[in-house]
Amino acid sequence: MKIICSTCKTQTPCLRITKLGIVSRDYNHEYENGYKDFSYALSGILKLLDQNGCDAVIFSLFSIIPRNSFNTYDCFKRLRNIKAVLFEEFTDAGKKERGRYVVYHSFKGWQEYNFLQKFGTLAGTGKDVITNFVDEEIPKRIMGNCCVLLCGETNGVKCSPKDKKVYDTFELRKAIPKTVTIILNPIHDRMTRFEMKLKRQFLSENNRWVVSVWNKGRKDRNGRSKDGKGSPWEALYNRNETVVTPIKNQLGVEIGVLSIV
Repeated sequence: MKIICSTCKTQTPCLRITKLGIVSRDYNHEYENGYKDFSYALSGILKLLDQNGCDAVIFSLFSIIPRNSFNTYDCFKRLRNIKAVLFEEFTDAGKKERGRYVVYHSFKGWQEYNFLQKFGTLAGTGKDVITNFVDEEIPKRIMGNCCVLLCGETNGVKCSPKDKKVYDTFELRKAIPKTVTIILNPIHDRMTRFEMKLKRQFLSENNRWVVSVWNKGRKDRNGRSKDGKGSPWEALYNRNETVVTPIKNQLGVEIGVLSIV
């Protein structure tokens, strides 16, 4: 049965994020259950963030390998504060394959809302692709006070090679209503091209948050780490970086908390 939100009258989740948990993993971590995803620690992660008063949790992509032996809903039992959990499903048979992006949200019981990443790199961002994305996909990504842009979908805004400034050429930013105060931008691996941060800064203008999180442990073709320095996340507000509070844990992941003010 499809649930209609009584507030916005749509089938999309109507989230109201005020305190966000942010979670990243390292591909090189030794996983206790044999699956290279968050599943071995998901219950503990959610419990810890629930205790810290988070109402939503976002994971870096390549998050969970779906399988019959693992029931995601078991991890939601006894949560008091968390009302939304967002992550990507994937398969890992030699080469990682992206799957559904799932928004689990608590509304008359836990519900699922899902969609797929539409593009990821500059190579696939022609005019027709972005125009269709803005017209057809962005409305599906508006969920209360947040919107989700998966990984390189931030390439929907364009950086000019002449002046190194970002422009809303295809009106992606314009299509996101002012009621959306948070853009969630989960990523697979750290993006190293300089314009990616410029695009996130551009999207964060006009009193909006842009929160990105990625996995660690990936190397480039020359065997050099792509992790960079610091934590595997970035939170921007009005173009400015904001501190995410790290949460110490023994779960083999990196966890941060961001209060949305």
